[in-house]
Amino acid sequence: MTDTTHHHDTGTDDARDADGLDADADAESDTDATASPPPADPPGAHARDRRPLTRGARIGTAIAALVVAVYVATTILMVVPQTSTTRALTAPARPYFGQQWNVFAPSIQKTNRYLQMQAQWRDGSGALVKSEWVDITDAEYESGDGHVQASRANKQSANLLKTYSARYLALSEEQRAVARDTFIRRTDDGFAAKTPTSLVQQLTGLTEGTSGRVVSFLRYDYVMKEFATYWGTAYFGRDVERVRWRIVTTRPNDFEHRLDQERQFAPSVRTFGWRHVDDVIDPRALGAYQAVVERYAR
Repeated sequence: MTDTTHHHDTGTDDARDADGLDADADAESDTDATASPPPADPPGAHARDRRPLTRGARIGTAIAALVVAVYVATTILMVVPQTSTTRALTAPARPYFGQQWNVFAPSIQKTNRYLQMQAQWRDGSGALVKSEWVDITDAEYESGDGHVQASRANKQSANLLKTYSARYLALSEEQRAVARDTFIRRTDDGFAAKTPTSLVQQLTGLTEGTSGRVVSFLRYDYVMKEFATYWGTAYFGRDVERVRWRIVTTRPNDFEHRLDQERQFAPSVRTFGWRHVDDVIDPRALGAYQAVVERYAR
């Protein structure tokens, strides 16, 4: 049997197949190149997206714009220099939108208060020795100089003075006179502190209906006595038997006299009587006061 298969015919078929594939690829490329663009949106499609606001939306927008305009105008009228006209216009809103310029200092203090203490102790012969006055507040303020974030412990006396003065001023004139007196009584073997019960009875007997204010003051008076005791013990290094304190208030010169060397206002001094020390000193607490005294109060 004779083989009729010819190799040149196979090569021709392969070439024909390759030419066919190339032709198909070229046809597809021509089809892609000549494809028509996507159909355009029908007329009015975007117009539906931009349809006008409803009546309710327009009314709401107008009301919001009016409120903003009134608020801005009122704010401007309240911050500009006041005249009779601007006061009349902003009077209804002032109780609700009044501007507080002391926002960074809600309780502006126009005076400087300093707590000073004095102590007594027994010498070798048993006689009482009276110390000089020590300015506690000044020493605490000095300890905070140069510190961006000073410790709150550096203003203990300032905080004490603020609360103590407020409770003292809540008393009547007769009660204040007693509060400034000595809280010491004589005993058979020496001296002792007046009892809280006797002090409450004495003060409330002067003005009726003030028991709450009296008790509040006496509690803080005890705190002041403890504070002064630790300071006196740390400063003088003695077994302190009595302490007393005074509040010195100074007022800076007015702005127009700020450069004057002469003090425009004389300092005011309020001195409180002696308090008997009957406390047990905590060595650790005393060490903290001694560190402050040695570094800043000497």
